[in-house]
Amino acid sequence: MAEHMAIDNAPPAANPGPHYDFQDAQAGDLGALAAIADAMKSDNLTDRLESLKRLGVLALAMGEERTRDELIPFLDESIDDEDELLLALAELLGDFVQYVGGPKYAFVLLRPLENLATAEETVVRDKAVESINKLVEVMDQLHVEEYLIPCIARLSSGEWFTSRSSAAGLYAAAYGKVTDAIQSKLRAGYDALCKDDTPMIRRAAASNLVGLVEKIEKGHVLTFGVPNLRQLAGDDQDSVRLLTVEPLVAITKRLTMSECRQHLGEIVQRLCVDKSWRVRYMVADHFVALATNVKDRDMQEELLNVAISLMHDSEAE
Repeated sequence: MAEHMAIDNAPPAANPGPHYDFQDAQAGDLGALAAIADAMKSDNLTDRLESLKRLGVLALAMGEERTRDELIPFLDESIDDEDELLLALAELLGDFVQYVGGPKYAFVLLRPLENLATAEETVVRDKAVESINKLVEVMDQLHVEEYLIPCIARLSSGEWFTSRSSAAGLYAAAYGKVTDAIQSKLRAGYDALCKDDTPMIRRAAASNLVGLVEKIEKGHVLTFGVPNLRQLAGDDQDSVRLLTVEPLVAITKRLTMSECRQHLGEIVQRLCVDKSWRVRYMVADHFVALATNVKDRDMQEELLNVAISLMHDSEAE
């Protein structure tokens, strides 16, 4: 990914800033602020979770500038190792735009969320990705290109599978907010994820391909979407192949009858008779949508035969 998305030493998502001492906070209710600060330093997980719920109060007391320059870096530097706390923080930061000064400062929340997107626990990573995508909705093109694209590049080239799997969930949100040149780099980066040596990364690429297929131009559906679908549908891991059924359905919506017959016929046939019952189950589960989108009569006849065979499948599921 790094070689596909060479970004000129872009600045980090947020200035690390000074380590913040909560005792310096100025507010009308210093007692409440002191209680939040003490709870954040507590050895008790429940107390720390409760303090996170009240971070909005602390942010309002500090003001937008100090929240950006001090509170957010503090949270980033002191990220906890408790999964429950990390999950709560990942969710909180996605709704913290109002406290940092609105959409024009949303980018300062990217750095802690990027770190959370590399967490070991899957639910934490997924929530961090979800929150980043919420930020992208309110960010303008300039900030997406200056801060989010380097973030995606770093995650996509990360040494551990956790960062690369999270990166796959960010491409679709970024794609519609950048120039054609950067879109080309994003497609190249996603190609690399689809061909990654680690099955977990290919699973992430397969499950997030739907979002990209819905965003890319029609021409790129044929030159980018179909080749990657074919690559993933032929994967040696059935956990990857079963995740290609939804992208297949999404691609059939974008292609004409003749294009479906020419480019998808073999893929459909292969998935329908896959040796793994889990893949055949996914085909059966999405069969109506697939049959509805495929307008070619010959392919519909083949799908009818497939439907009959699935009803007689040896696997009860």
